[in-house]
Amino acid sequence: MRSGIIGFVLGVVLVCLALVVVQRLVIKAVAEDLTYRFDSYVFSDSQFPRGDFQQGRVVHRCLFPVQVTTTFYDAQYHEVTQADKPGRYGAVVRIGLNGGIVEHRFITLYRTPVKVFWADGPMTVSAQLPPGTGINPAVLSNQGPEIGELIKNRFAGEGDVSSDLAILLAGLNETSPDDPPAVDRTNVIARDADWWFGLRQRLGLAQTYPYLADLPQGYAADPGKRWPLILFLHSGMEKGKDLRLVREIGLAGIIAQGKQLPAIVISPQCPWYEEWSAQALSQLLDDVSAKYRVDPDRVYLTGISMGGDVTWGLALAHPERFAAVIPIAGESDPADAARIKDIPIWAFEGQKDDVVPPSQTIQMVDAVRRVGGHPHLTLFPHAGHDSWDQAYATDALYTWLLAQKRGQPEVVTPGVPTP
Repeated sequence: MRSGIIGFVLGVVLVCLALVVVQRLVIKAVAEDLTYRFDSYVFSDSQFPRGDFQQGRVVHRCLFPVQVTTTFYDAQYHEVTQADKPGRYGAVVRIGLNGGIVEHRFITLYRTPVKVFWADGPMTVSAQLPPGTGINPAVLSNQGPEIGELIKNRFAGEGDVSSDLAILLAGLNETSPDDPPAVDRTNVIARDADWWFGLRQRLGLAQTYPYLADLPQGYAADPGKRWPLILFLHSGMEKGKDLRLVREIGLAGIIAQGKQLPAIVISPQCPWYEEWSAQALSQLLDDVSAKYRVDPDRVYLTGISMGGDVTWGLALAHPERFAAVIPIAGESDPADAARIKDIPIWAFEGQKDDVVPPSQTIQMVDAVRRVGGHPHLTLFPHAGHDSWDQAYATDALYTWLLAQKRGQPEVVTPGVPTP
């Protein structure tokens, strides 16, 4: 009888523990998808707008208790309680959830000098669409009022001014009339990312990426030897907080299948609610180079899809860091191509890619060639967006990549297409 009672009690305890674990996992999963919104991201009063979860009462009922603390900062990174002057502001939202889980959201706000009535009066625009849309340029000119009305509704729909507009206005407000036309590396989105990187560094909330570290055979045998380093950046589908997702695809996936490389391979993971940060990735390279025995003249960069975009972008931001880059199914800004003309580049793309059109990669490669670079391009005729499967299965890729040294003329190896 007594043993039966003990067994029953133990069973109840185990069930309760299981329920606690399940509840925590559910809360954690929901927390990652929480969207925090402000009544307006562009405002004119000294009082900051009110914020709440987009999911509203559901959050408070399902995840109670929820503790939210919002701290505001001005453009100079000073903590403030009100917006005393026009310009950029940042809201750091700390969300404390049941179970001790803490999430942060980083939101850009902008105060205008006077109240703007976005829905009043006409908004005229001059726009160009990319080639291939089938829209006659004269139509764009004639239909300017209609296009302006659509943009106006996007800015001011239902009384809620878009967060994108706050980023746009903050960036333009900080731009000098003497500044050259912006490229992706210097546009308003990049300015916003730079500003937030600086604030988060100051607050001890800097973007840091967990990562997989694959060390080469023989790494431990020779403590004095320095090794090449390959930084692999995943696509948007592998975002999150589970490194097993990163292991399933691209270069990290090839290594999981048994591919041996004579190099340190670092595969970080981007959080679900963020984008790759060139600043944070550069910091990651510093940290990894200090932790492992890295040859600074043999640091290589490759990525797929969203990671392919940032492969171009990180090389453009820090061309001095890399011995060679391999962007796959990624796009970038041809106007900035001169910054990477001296880096060995081998780009890959699928001819049937309907996510990143092959023309995007071709335009970037052509732009680098026009400024004196000699990038290589492989177009797989039957591949779609997942052209990385064929790219990373190309043995010539690794021979070429590992032959390159920073600041040295490109070493052309067998199997590399002619520029």
